[in-house]
Amino acid sequence: MIRKIRTMLLLGTLTAFAACSSSDDAPGETPNPGPGQEPQEPSKSYTDLRVVSYNVRVDNSADGTNAWTYRKEGAVTMIGRELPVVMGLQEAQAHQITYLAQNCPDYAWYGLGRDTAAVPPETLSYSREETMAIFYDTRAVELQDKGTFWLSETPDKVSKGWDANYNRTCTWGQFRHKESGRIFFFFNTHLDDSGKVAREESVKLLVAKMKEINPRRRPSFLTGDFNSNTTDAIFTPLFAYMNDARAKAPVTDNRATWNNYTGTSTAKYDHIFYNGDNCTAREYRTLDGDYGVPYLSDHYPVAAVFRLQD
Repeated sequence: MIRKIRTMLLLGTLTAFAACSSSDDAPGETPNPGPGQEPQEPSKSYTDLRVVSYNVRVDNSADGTNAWTYRKEGAVTMIGRELPVVMGLQEAQAHQITYLAQNCPDYAWYGLGRDTAAVPPETLSYSREETMAIFYDTRAVELQDKGTFWLSETPDKVSKGWDANYNRTCTWGQFRHKESGRIFFFFNTHLDDSGKVAREESVKLLVAKMKEINPRRRPSFLTGDFNSNTTDAIFTPLFAYMNDARAKAPVTDNRATWNNYTGTSTAKYDHIFYNGDNCTAREYRTLDGDYGVPYLSDHYPVAAVFRLQD
């Protein structure tokens, strides 16, 4: 399985990602050839990045034949086929993170447990605590800075906010695209499932923290399970700062993302948002295809392709 995934990842990377040169010449200009050298082709003035948001669903035996043990190989297949440069996971438990990391060896990850603020242990034994982990392709990008904050009135420490049922976090990373040198930020979160005030206040906090962490307004992406459709009024402050990839991409769909293992739901809870003056959404897809298992989770993953330009 590992050998197969590694091969798929390598082949996909060679074909799926367009990246520009990080030379000292101006973008799009042809460097002057030296004596006896052939003229070089102009470098590309853009970089394409594929982003995935995936609520993996906690490992719950009550899910029967849809429990994690039956879905995990499908999750690896999805990653190998979709080849995200960066992927945000929600509800990820330590043993789920460990399994994905072991079977997708070209990816590294970062995240802190929402209840302990500790790095989840490497284990394949059941572990209860959830982490909003960020997986990233180490061949394509490097992690330059990172952090975690809590969706609460005290975001810098383990805490539960407003009327939320659980501790909720946002994990973030500052990345550098290796080939082009372009810098971007990635945020990954999971809003509370029952606290209406918590969801509303969490969105306000997310906007404030993203502005604080990324003051230069570099291209940034926000993935997550928001437990809300984008028609909900909680998104008003977010839409003043970011765009919805589903709504903006010229190639898109209108499929539900929460399936409840039935495929009959109409709820769209999983979203990818972006901003940046030179960042555009090229494609958005709900990943409800065949990855070798009936369901990857009780949520379908969602994917988007973005173009960063000079």
